Amino acid sequence: MDATTVTHEIQPVFDSRSRVLLLGTMPSPASREQGFYYGHPQNRFWRVLAAIFDEPVPRTIEEKCDMLLRHHIALWDVLASCEIEGASDASIRDAQPNDLARIFDAADIRAVFATGTKAGELYRKLIEPTLGVPCTTLPSTSPANAKMKLADLVDAYGKALLPLLGETEKHVLPVADVVELEKEIAKSGTSLSTLMGRAGRALAKVALDEAQATASQHDPNNAAQRQADAISHTPHDNQNGSTDRTSNDSHTAEVGDPSDENQAAPHIAILCGSGNNGGDGWVAARELARAGCAVDLVTKRPAGEISAEPAHKQALLTEAIASEATNAAHAGLRQTAASAPTAPQTTATQHAEPGAIAIHVSPSCDELACLFAAADVIVDAILGTGFSGDSVLAPYDAWIRLANEQRARGARIVAADVPSGLSAQTGKAAEPCLKAHETLTMIASKPGLETPYAFAFCGTVRVAPLAYIEPILESWKQRETADNASAENNGLIGSSVATDANAALEAAGAGKPPSPKHDAFRRAETEDDDGYDPYSDRPPTPEPLFQADPWN
Repeated sequence: MDATTVTHEIQPVFDSRSRVLLLGTMPSPASREQGFYYGHPQNRFWRVLAAIFDEPVPRTIEEKCDMLLRHHIALWDVLASCEIEGASDASIRDAQPNDLARIFDAADIRAVFATGTKAGELYRKLIEPTLGVPCTTLPSTSPANAKMKLADLVDAYGKALLPLLGETEKHVLPVADVVELEKEIAKSGTSLSTLMGRAGRALAKVALDEAQATASQHDPNNAAQRQADAISHTPHDNQNGSTDRTSNDSHTAEVGDPSDENQAAPHIAILCGSGNNGGDGWVAARELARAGCAVDLVTKRPAGEISAEPAHKQALLTEAIASEATNAAHAGLRQTAASAPTAPQTTATQHAEPGAIAIHVSPSCDELACLFAAADVIVDAILGTGFSGDSVLAPYDAWIRLANEQRARGARIVAADVPSGLSAQTGKAAEPCLKAHETLTMIASKPGLETPYAFAFCGTVRVAPLAYIEPILESWKQRETADNASAENNGLIGSSVATDANAALEAAGAGKPPSPKHDAFRRAETEDDDGYDPYSDRPPTPEPLFQADPWN
């Protein structure tokens, strides 16, 4: 192969909050084609970062940038130009370095790492003598470094990066502020539909983790482990560098054959409300099915009758995928272009097959109990953060009671954003209220999830970040400071939309009603609660403090 002169044209990723700099050598032909770093389908860089941060693998360029910036990682390459044969680092000649001063001038970089031996050699030769900052060489994530398994790479990168980056700051924000965040994120170009797609993928990953917890921890070939690995991997058909923010709807996860002898695929039941919390569940259903799980989705309304957006769009897409799979199975896996797909609405006795979705519309209690009996994991995506009240209306009350009964029999339960029946704002539990092993709340935690007694219903609370929100929060803080200074000059006490979360927690714990600002706020998820008053001023009822899970 002839050598060609290559000029680096991909911009570095960094901002003033970056603390660690990762440097490759020069973008490969695949990376240059898609316009971003580590673009070869077999390169494990993004899988390694996702694993050490326990997140789904980013798929789009936007998601990759978000992950880097959220974790304060700067990314670039050592060389600005060179002659190179293909992607062979060994063939590099006439190498010219990038000017790293632009990153060091803007950010407090505390450590530099080269992602491979050649990158380390070139850095020490061309950059370190003038910059005066040493670098540590990490193993290459390239497929050419076959001796390093994924687990070995995750271990090496985790030990190097995590002590320097520390724990990600946990934000606790009132429900109204989270919705304001969604609006600000949308203004920056990331739509609510994109956020829902990310939320559903994160929810699917947690459900797979819970399925793994119920499977054998000693069998390296068990299906749950393989499915969890599959949903965490970057799909092969996403290596085109597309920045389409809704493109995650068309991806196919890397999976093994779930029908391997003596290896049962995880069985997941997903309960979807009619609002945008339910939309997260519809997205998770297709992600789990693509990972080889058998997915039973329970909904009060067919996809076409859901009015909340973008839940309606996501439900229709999942329904179409389920229909396509059903029609293909009926046709003996042959394409049937002449026949239109029909919505796969089944009875609860017709359980989903591995890798497929069965949609159950308003099943009876007996049918739902039959579904739950087969489920390894139950995902609660019924009522969202807009819920508040003393009781849950039918049919959701029966769904919650049956799920709690199945929990007592050994099923694992994952709640999306907030357990159904619990007020995310005050922490008050309605009757009934779902009891989850794990709650994955979106973007930031909420005051009701942080009260001392919330553990009884939330279990472990984790945050799915979904977007890079630190610049927005910082702008809010600056605005609050300016408003307070102005108010003090006028003899008043200032206030802003970025309400202090600790004050919200104190108000909840003291039995005080939410502030008028939050009473007046209307959550975008208007369909979540089917007519509930989402911002009732009823104070939370004190509940006992549990030090351990009282439901086991």
